[in-house]
Amino acid sequence: MYKYENLFFLLFRKKYGFNKLRKIYFHSTNEYYNNLNDIKKEKGIFEKLVCIGNYNVENFCLDRELYEKYRECIKNDYEKIRKKLKEKKENEYNLYSKDIEHNEINNCNNNINIYESYLYDMIQNNDYKDILISDVIYENGKNILCIGEANLSFSLLLQKNLNSCKVVSTSMEDESMLIKKFGKKYFSKNLKLLENSGGIYIPNINVENLSSHFLKNTFDIIIFNFPFVLPTKECIEKKWNIKLEREEICTDHLKKKKNNSNNNNDNDNNKNNKNNDNVYIKYYKKTEYFLLNKLIYHLFKCASHLLKNKGFLHIRLNDKYLTCSFPKNMSLSFLEKIDFSNSYIIYKSLKYTPSLFDCSFLNCEDKKNKKKTKNNVIFTSSGKKIFKSFKMKHTSTLIFQKI
Repeated sequence: MYKYENLFFLLFRKKYGFNKLRKIYFHSTNEYYNNLNDIKKEKGIFEKLVCIGNYNVENFCLDRELYEKYRECIKNDYEKIRKKLKEKKENEYNLYSKDIEHNEINNCNNNINIYESYLYDMIQNNDYKDILISDVIYENGKNILCIGEANLSFSLLLQKNLNSCKVVSTSMEDESMLIKKFGKKYFSKNLKLLENSGGIYIPNINVENLSSHFLKNTFDIIIFNFPFVLPTKECIEKKWNIKLEREEICTDHLKKKKNNSNNNNDNDNNKNNKNNDNVYIKYYKKTEYFLLNKLIYHLFKCASHLLKNKGFLHIRLNDKYLTCSFPKNMSLSFLEKIDFSNSYIIYKSLKYTPSLFDCSFLNCEDKKNKKKTKNNVIFTSSGKKIFKSFKMKHTSTLIFQKI
């Protein structure tokens, strides 16, 4: 058996060359975090503080009214909670010895304790007015980079509520496109408020070339909220070497189907259209994951360059993308996966709107359609609208730390 293995190795070496063979033979899933979908979601830090404060929570599902109520409770009982956290840390959040070797799952559990200990230390070391408590804790005085901030709402809420922070917001689009997408009233207002509060906005920056715009080790935190990609018809056809009939992604399957005509020809046409839609959607999704993996790779590469030592990368995304590949070899260690669904209410109350929503959702300057729609609207590169299923109930915050 050993002889045949050697022969197989030599044949592959001759056919593909040693370098290519090396990539095939030695490639390992250990280079990526591929199992984040299987890791348990932790509650957001705001939810944990509510539990620590013993505020009689049952079936905790946060809405704006509950958030305002518990926020006041935490604010008023802040010193009491500090004391409880100190006791809790002494009893439950002692760090494991660094000399003990763990497998990957144990490492994740250990890192979770480390990260929560870090967050609780932040409460011990800061007054309530100097932190923003949500799924994580954002602290005043930090250098923060927000990537893909098309409508500027998240970077604005950070800069307004933590005015000693230095928030830099970037988008891959230019201002004119964003004004068209979100409305002049909404986007221009956010931009003016951000800059008046001390924040900086830089348009036309892709993740791929992000590191060339800033000095190394500049930021304490890098944030990318709900990254998404929009594969074009040409991109899909080129990637998979196929020819597609349609360019648009149809949402007819999400709507009630109209009664079909009894005409056999119409029925045949409907079947053909449905098959074409299914083929397009299938290859669209494959290309979407391919491009998103590529985006994540470049994000990690830039983050490892731009983050300070022990700085954090926060990625918020739909749970269906947890099966993407997150690199391990970029000096970024996975710490925790947090349920974002309840925390969204916190950010929403601070006027955060995900960039997937355009002016028709925001109801800003949409004269043609004054009705407020609940569809999530984004645009293809050719300017065509597509609608994507997107529910905050199934979203997560991923925390990585530069090591």
